[in-house]
Amino acid sequence: MTATEPKYMARVNRLKKKVFETYPEIDLEDAVILTKSFLETQGEALVTRKAKAFRRQCSEKSVKIWDDELIVGNSGSKIRGGILSADVCWSVLDRELETINTREYDKFKLLPQDKKDFEEIIRPYWKGRSNYEEWLVRIPADVAALRDNGALYIDKKAVRGWGEVTAGYGWFIDNGVEGLRKRILERKAKLDATVPGDYEKEVYLDALLITAEGMEILAERYAAEAERLAGEEKDPKRKAELRQIAESCRRVPAYPPRTFREAMQSFYFYQVCIFMEQNAAAYNPGRMDQYLYPYYKADIEAGRITPEEAQELFDCLWVKFSEPCVFQDEKTAEYSSGYPMFQNLCAGGIDKLGRDAVNELSYMIIQATMDTKLYQPSLSVRYNMAKNPNSFLRKIVDLMVMGTGFPAFHNDEVGIRMLMNKGIPYNEAWNWNPGGCVETNLAGKLRGYSALADINLGSVIEFTLLNGRCRKTGVLAGAETGDPLTFETYEDFLDALKRQLHYVIRTTVKASHIIDDICFERPVPALSISFEECIENAKDYAWGGAKYNTGNGIICIGVADLINSVAAVKRLVYDAKICDMRRLLSALASDFEDAPEILKACKEAPKYGNDDAYVDELAAELFGYIADEIESYRSKFGVMTPGILPVSGNTPFGKEVGALPSGRRAWKPLADGVSPNGGTDTNGPTAVLKSVANIPHDRFVQGTLLNMKLDPQMAHSENGVQQIMGMLKTLCSLGVYHIQFNVVDQKKLIEAQKHPEEYKDLLVRVAGYTAFFVELGKDVQNDIIARTTQSSVNCMSCG
Repeated sequence: MTATEPKYMARVNRLKKKVFETYPEIDLEDAVILTKSFLETQGEALVTRKAKAFRRQCSEKSVKIWDDELIVGNSGSKIRGGILSADVCWSVLDRELETINTREYDKFKLLPQDKKDFEEIIRPYWKGRSNYEEWLVRIPADVAALRDNGALYIDKKAVRGWGEVTAGYGWFIDNGVEGLRKRILERKAKLDATVPGDYEKEVYLDALLITAEGMEILAERYAAEAERLAGEEKDPKRKAELRQIAESCRRVPAYPPRTFREAMQSFYFYQVCIFMEQNAAAYNPGRMDQYLYPYYKADIEAGRITPEEAQELFDCLWVKFSEPCVFQDEKTAEYSSGYPMFQNLCAGGIDKLGRDAVNELSYMIIQATMDTKLYQPSLSVRYNMAKNPNSFLRKIVDLMVMGTGFPAFHNDEVGIRMLMNKGIPYNEAWNWNPGGCVETNLAGKLRGYSALADINLGSVIEFTLLNGRCRKTGVLAGAETGDPLTFETYEDFLDALKRQLHYVIRTTVKASHIIDDICFERPVPALSISFEECIENAKDYAWGGAKYNTGNGIICIGVADLINSVAAVKRLVYDAKICDMRRLLSALASDFEDAPEILKACKEAPKYGNDDAYVDELAAELFGYIADEIESYRSKFGVMTPGILPVSGNTPFGKEVGALPSGRRAWKPLADGVSPNGGTDTNGPTAVLKSVANIPHDRFVQGTLLNMKLDPQMAHSENGVQQIMGMLKTLCSLGVYHIQFNVVDQKKLIEAQKHPEEYKDLLVRVAGYTAFFVELGKDVQNDIIARTTQSSVNCMSCG
């Protein structure tokens, strides 16, 4: 703690140290309890078995309160524990029992006792019963061909739980479990078992009651543990803290909170419960500054809390967010490396009357990230240029220039329109929140996988130039769209490209429907209990019980690679006639080794990110077509939805794609999000924004992601701060949805790569999430290092 830090930072730093010093470890306690419960409930309805297993977990799992904690709870038994959802994907760990601690991305320690429990308890029961195994059996051959040849990544939703959701946290907190129990009983009283369908509803509502009981059991066990520790504690201050924890746990989440402290504890208990139910990324806390504010305001007015005490609670909660690690298989970890939990928490925006919603907690939430410098929660801001104050924007930029990669900046008006394009009326869309990476969500009201599958746009351009074949494998994985030597005009080439896109998207939609079907066998009563309509409809979140349901998200990766490659083909082959198609194809086949003059011409072709109409018009046309194509399909839940958020998938996807007409060499990372290819944007950040604005952001309703790297010397001057504020306002004027910054010296990143032990706390923005740089795979580290660094922000005009 420095002389200028608040006193509470001594506690926060001790809690942080525990996180930094703990190596991620597989945590099988919940999986073992789940398995034992399922062994005893065979023959009962699946949702009942899930509820009873959850209640048993609450009754038997480890209950630990660590030194210094003010907010308590843990979804497993360990700090930095990776939980296995055995019913979803037990076999993922089975494949990696001997390699989990040596794999390239997101290593986990596996203790001998955990390995023994897996082999003797978990594997024998779950073999042949998991969602993932069903997916592997049912995957169609054409989907498998795209997946196995690097054009599609779609397994991730079969290897972990739901996630990608914002639960009804405010509704849960305000009602308390007993309030929800009353609603469930009232709904159950209206049922008549002689009416077709009502028996199933009765079974479901009973499962919710069992789940509610489990939540209260867990809180009471924490209260008892706090009392036990208080009885042993010698320090009077800590003894009083433990007794206060016990009092809070006896009140919440069973009943509505009486204080801000109790509201925060109720929130975290629920966060623990839904993650305990199913391991997954992106259980998004959402608009915390809104649903906790009434409790804070009441406490301030009554003199029960000071702003400094409230800030300490936020900081302690931020450490709790950083304790768990999402466990995923080796391949999925490659596409989202750095143990990302994606717990997207939001500040700012507007209220239901369209007024400024920024309040004291909005600033405290940003300050908590400034204080803790941790990778969770994944902090986002909604900035409404017309309504939010300049002081809020200044606080946002003050955090940005610290170099933590936070916050993700979202244009509020575009976010509202995205939600409306999902079919949600304005009178609810105003309450949207960013979720996961940059997806749009609505607390306690919206269901759907926001990022079901990733499409490799680099593969799409490659398939177009190889008549459906993958260069790396030689396999016919795409559509046969014709020999490119027969494309006499640019329109012929573009038509083939669009037919290739049509094929890949259509095949992905087919796979999405199969996953939807499998996921009906994945009920989540603990998550569903905070969705008002799930109770009213007596229908689980997994079954479409939420008020609004959308088709799953199809995500595009390699945006700039597609745009620049199409621009290069158009320029070199058809417009300037620098070379013919045969010469270009030959150059690509040799990775330009035999054709340096073609490489030079490809690199000199117009590039996206420079405010160049030649290429930007192509961007608008191509992504208008992609949005049209995805939106032309429906699932049983609604219209399919497009998005552009690569996580770290641009790196493994790049390993599957050979040289491209853009001048990108074979097997190198693709561009991330809607960002230009590294080093190709040479006209400054305003030109980047103008190019990016040509993509129809409102239609890519699962979000669009823009990364930018800023020179720390520019960012740390007052003039630089003012320039960044101006650039963010320009982004809003142009209708761009999102931006996030890495403000870090490239030399520092290189040093951290060489000496990771000296940079354990170095945070960087990957793509839609922040991670500790030294915990990323080397390929992802190299991709971040290679991004263009903007050293100044000139010309803020939108003209």
